[in-house]
Amino acid sequence: MIVKRVAELVPEKVGDFKRWHLSRAESGHQLAVRYVECTGIVPPHEHAVEETLYYISGRGLARIDDRQVAVAPGTMLVIPPGAVHSSIREGIEPLRYLAIFIGNPDFRL
Repeated sequence: MIVKRVAELVPEKVGDFKRWHLSRAESGHQLAVRYVECTGIVPPHEHAVEETLYYISGRGLARIDDRQVAVAPGTMLVIPPGAVHSSIREGIEPLRYLAIFIGNPDFRL
């Protein structure tokens, strides 16, 4: 069994957000999970695989291609491969979510 706690992991800082890799895909595995804390904007980007976002705390907006969705704790979005998407925090509380990748994510070990 593997037990991971966000408080014990070193985050990766990228612009206005930090991410903690909870699970990294290895050869033959099809799942990767990140914990993300956004204090501003996660810039528009895309992935070659499906991504599911599950919002834990904070409020904000998610943009997926030409759509915009208000997000809050308990919101789940499934983003298809190739869709350009971003998250934007609203208010002063950080926007926190789990990013779950299904398929063959491009992670380095």
